[in-house]
Amino acid sequence: MPAVWSFMLAARARGLGTVWTTAQGPLERELAQVLGVPYDEVMLAAFIPLAFTIGTDFKPAPRVPREEVLHWDRW
Repeated sequence: MPAVWSFMLAARARGLGTVWTTAQGPLERELAQVLGVPYDEVMLAAFIPLAFTIGTDFKPAPRVPREEVLHWDRW
């Protein structure tokens, strides 16, 4: 995972945007087959889309207050 983080930071330094995706989880076996990855030996941990951004004025995205999405000892 540190290598993925380093890749993402290096991309940002060059004006490229990335995002760490995990939505492929339910389809990991099918994706491994399409990509030719041996599913029983290798875990697909992250897919990182990479693209040029519009500008370089990066700032935090709007967030929902954590109290609305974080639950501790209750649901």
